[in-house]
Amino acid sequence: MTEEHQLLEHIEEGIVTHGGELGGWTQLFDGSLKLFDGRISLSVVIYEGEDGRREMAHCHVYATLHEYDDEVLDACVVGMGEDRDNALREAGGLWVTCVAGPIKSFLDNRPLCMTCQAGVQDGDFSQGYAPGDYGLSGLRAYVGPSLARGIDDEAIHNKLDDSKPWFRYAAESAAPRRVHLVKATILSHGEKGWHRELEIDGHEVAHREENWPAGIGGPDFGYVTRFAVFEFPSNSTEIRYRRELERTIRYFGEHFSDYESVDQLIEAMVGQGFDADTVHEVESVSTIAFGRLYFEATGVQYSSTIIRARRDGTIETDVPLMALPAYSRGRAIGAKLWETLPEEKWHSLTLYNAESNAILSALESGTDAADLSGVKLFPSVVPDRGVSQETMDQAIDMVFKMSQSTRPVGKKPWWKFW
Repeated sequence: MTEEHQLLEHIEEGIVTHGGELGGWTQLFDGSLKLFDGRISLSVVIYEGEDGRREMAHCHVYATLHEYDDEVLDACVVGMGEDRDNALREAGGLWVTCVAGPIKSFLDNRPLCMTCQAGVQDGDFSQGYAPGDYGLSGLRAYVGPSLARGIDDEAIHNKLDDSKPWFRYAAESAAPRRVHLVKATILSHGEKGWHRELEIDGHEVAHREENWPAGIGGPDFGYVTRFAVFEFPSNSTEIRYRRELERTIRYFGEHFSDYESVDQLIEAMVGQGFDADTVHEVESVSTIAFGRLYFEATGVQYSSTIIRARRDGTIETDVPLMALPAYSRGRAIGAKLWETLPEEKWHSLTLYNAESNAILSALESGTDAADLSGVKLFPSVVPDRGVSQETMDQAIDMVFKMSQSTRPVGKKPWWKFW
């Protein structure tokens, strides 16, 4: 018997034992498990544990929703146990406890099995209708129960309620499909605060957010995990825009080195029918994602926000990069470009943006390439297409003043990247 079959057996056993709202006939055959009277089919992929550890099972459970054009929801669950079978058993139990409820609730369009519907105005939480949106504003979303390790204080759990941004940036990061599964894990580090790890559709998009606003202190180590299913409306203009955005990101990345200048590439893309504003957004925002993918492992301290110089003359500060689909989808597509592009082409693409140029300046000044943790970058200025030079100058001046107010007295910055 394969491990994949074992895991599906454990899931089937858990669903049948639970029954009730998760009931219905099941069928396990040829690597596929049908649940909820055949409304979904599960398949799994199991990865080797870290350092070959057999007591850890890193599993991805793929749920095909037959009522939604066979869209697939990818859930990453990790089981631990004294041996491999117990690790697989725990992974199956995690899927049943944390993922099955949100999926079944989504299919039935009502909260079931410790799941709540998010963002219901004047909702009664005791009936599964949460007034808070968990960070999934304006979407039909079902949020599953939380699973905690190392956090036993009930006051902490009460504080981590529906008003907290558990899934903030998940919708902005999602691929141009209708239905999505997101996993949020918030980790406590005592006096250092909390951080959040967000995974959308398996590992398609992963985001780490420092200083997550839990609103309460926690233990030196502990974490809480939960999943949610959300959807864009079937006629959503956002899905159409995001399809065009992804097409633009891919073309820009794949053809970046084919032209003598970026201006020539942009002109060619617009001439082929690409939207000019979308091309500009990719050139100015997605390229930030490409550069960070390449350099972030070196420890560079990046800003989580940018400054936007708008065409109408306004300047927006503290704009979160993860709130911009051109950035978050740029990270997802950039990871694939890294695998498929020739090394030379990928490198030239990652070095295009201002942040990467600042890092190169640091390296040229003698900074150790293996450890760039001492390099801290201020927010980049990202202009709209057609922004005036006056507005751009004002935005750049903001960054300059920011650098002056934070650097040690008597020392001059050894590079400027604006």
